[in-house]
Amino acid sequence: MKRYLYTYYIFGIFALIACQQMEGPGTLGGECILELEVARAGKPSVTSRAVDADLAVTILDANGEEYLFYPAGNIPKKIVLEPGVFTVCAHTENQNNWHTAQGGKGEPCYFASQQVEMEYDHRTRISMSVPMVNYAVEVDLPDLFDNLFKVYQFTLKSGEREVAVREGEKAYFDLSAGGFFYSLSVTNTDGVSHAHSPIWFFDVQGGKHYLLRYHYASEAMSGNVEIEITDDMGTDDTYIDL
Repeated sequence: MKRYLYTYYIFGIFALIACQQMEGPGTLGGECILELEVARAGKPSVTSRAVDADLAVTILDANGEEYLFYPAGNIPKKIVLEPGVFTVCAHTENQNNWHTAQGGKGEPCYFASQQVEMEYDHRTRISMSVPMVNYAVEVDLPDLFDNLFKVYQFTLKSGEREVAVREGEKAYFDLSAGGFFYSLSVTNTDGVSHAHSPIWFFDVQGGKHYLLRYHYASEAMSGNVEIEITDDMGTDDTYIDL
C-alpha cells in the first residue's frame, strides 16, 4: 500500500542532515540491520534522543514502493532489511492533512529522506535531522489596538488557501505559491472602516516563522508593517495607509 508522504519527497532529499556508518561483515548472522536516530530540526539532538516520538518512518524499496512503515512512537531500535537500496523517510504523519488542522489554519509538517544501501551481514546506522517543510505566519498588533478598533480582520492568502487569523494565532502554508498575500481591515469605535489592499510577500522558506508587526501612523509617516523573520534573517518594512 502506498502512503501519503510523497508530497515533500523532493524537499526532504535536499533538506536532510544525515550521516551513515556501516559495520560488518561476519558478526550478524547474515542479517542486514538498520539502526536509526531521528529528530525534528531544532528539537533535542539525535545524540541525546534516539527517536523523536512525533516522527514516523516509511521505508521505500528501489522502485519507490512502500516496504515498511512504522507509525510515530513505534519505531524499533533495530530494523532488519534485505540486501539492496532503500529510501528511509522520516516524517510527521500529517503529510496530507496538515493544512486542515486548527480549523484550517494548519500546523507544522516535517519531512526528510535518505537513500541507503544495505549489504549482506552488515549493520548500518543513520542519523537524521528532519526539517519543517512548511512555514508559519503570525500577526502582531500595536498596544491599545482593541481600544481604537472594535472590529478587525487579518487575512492571509497563498495559492488556493485563504485564512483569517487573530493576534496570537499562526497559519501555516507550503512553498508551492512562492509567498503569501496579507491584508488588514478594521472598523474604529466611530464605525468608520479602513483597509489596505493585499500586499505580496515572497521568497519564503520552509521552517521559518514570519511575524507581521503593525505600527501606528504618525504625523511624519504612514503606518507600517515590519515583517520579522526568525533565524536572524532580518526584517522588511512595508509602509501602508490605514
